[in-house]
Amino acid sequence: MRKKRSLLAVLLVVASVFCGCSNGAVQDTAGEKNDVPMQETDGASGTAERSENKEIAQDVQETVLYVQPEMRGEISISCLYAEEFLNTAAEQFMERYPNVKVTINSYKESSREGTVEDYRTYLNTKIMTGKAEDILFTSSLPITKYSEMGVFEDLSGYIQKTPEMNDKNYFMNVLQAAQEVGGEIYIIPYAARFDTLAFSAELMSEHGGNESDVQDLHFGTAMDLAKQMVDETDKNNAFLVQMNTVSYAHSLLKDSIGQFIDVNAKKVSLDTPEYIALLESVKSLSENGYFDTDIDFYNMEFYFAAECDYDVQAAYYSMDTKNGSNYCMPLTDAEGRTLVKSNPCVAVNSASENKDLAWEFIRYLLSDEVQTLPSIYGPAVSRKGLEAVAERFYTFYKEGNGGAGFGSEAEYKAILESWMEQINGCDMLDSTIVDLIDEENNKYFSGQQTAEDTARKLQQQLEQYFNE
Repeated sequence: MRKKRSLLAVLLVVASVFCGCSNGAVQDTAGEKNDVPMQETDGASGTAERSENKEIAQDVQETVLYVQPEMRGEISISCLYAEEFLNTAAEQFMERYPNVKVTINSYKESSREGTVEDYRTYLNTKIMTGKAEDILFTSSLPITKYSEMGVFEDLSGYIQKTPEMNDKNYFMNVLQAAQEVGGEIYIIPYAARFDTLAFSAELMSEHGGNESDVQDLHFGTAMDLAKQMVDETDKNNAFLVQMNTVSYAHSLLKDSIGQFIDVNAKKVSLDTPEYIALLESVKSLSENGYFDTDIDFYNMEFYFAAECDYDVQAAYYSMDTKNGSNYCMPLTDAEGRTLVKSNPCVAVNSASENKDLAWEFIRYLLSDEVQTLPSIYGPAVSRKGLEAVAERFYTFYKEGNGGAGFGSEAEYKAILESWMEQINGCDMLDSTIVDLIDEENNKYFSGQQTAEDTARKLQQQLEQYFNE
């Protein structure tokens, strides 16, 4: 059966090449073709459907020719805030292709209260009236809802046909982290931001911990271990983790999100004994002194049993196993997923009349020329870009520690690379949902309402959101 589907795929692709009608199959300005075969993309699959899609792509890769579109015309970009790397990339792109004009419409130059909600309303209006930009940066956007509405173009075909996009040049598991079950890819990361988890080296040593203690941990089980470490120590000012009740409940919910929210099925299960118990357990931890938001970091000794940090910083301090942290790793959830954040991602407007040109600009954003820019913050998705990031941040953190290094630059780079290879998904939970949950949870923790009322209100609000 798969051979028949593969043959059909070949015929369709060949037809598209001869027609030159979509996904980059257009003559360039000189009327010449770039006869480069499609490269194999060994991204993380995770499902049988993805595996079969990949096999089909491998069957046809020698047949498909990538043809750059005519580099002439105008494209526009919508983003919440101005980004230095984006402005630089646009200028360089226009220098390379003088017949292309790139316009960046940043909603605000800097953050202010209410900006995110205002931007969503502003962009929704432009989408509904057919005036939205060609390229959309996805920071703070309702990605799942936009994908279901057909706002975003499926970019999987572009990725497959772009010759340099392969495991030699890119972390393909990251580029394809947002792949849907059916193989569609609506958003692509230009940087990989993710959270990490580690344990206090000193408290872990007192606990007598070993590597078996940290096998198959996710946030919930890690916090169970951290609580044991706090309970066992005789040190004053030992705390669970540097979070307050709202952020801790937020992390517990995201850890087991499938138990409470099924975005695809539009199903909510928050008005349940399980969620009420989650809230009450967090409040109990707070009341028993496991959190402390009034720590004087400069004038007192303190210990956090567990630490949640961000990628590039955590990788550096993970090398200080004596006084820093033990067993630092990317944070996974209860389903074993290591998720890259969706904020540093980009999409193409499905209503754009310049999709091929828009893809060429995204392709440039992902090129080593842009990925190695100092203004790319966090792990870059190209391998050469990550090398530049490792060099830059290693120097930064080493200088910040008076020239003391906990390990070599090569070791630091190897840690980041190994963490990047572990990414197998993208956190696309709409920020609107997260904001609603945090707001109601805060009312409970501040004593304004009961856990039962909180769960009931959240159930109603999210059911309404899903049915809008």
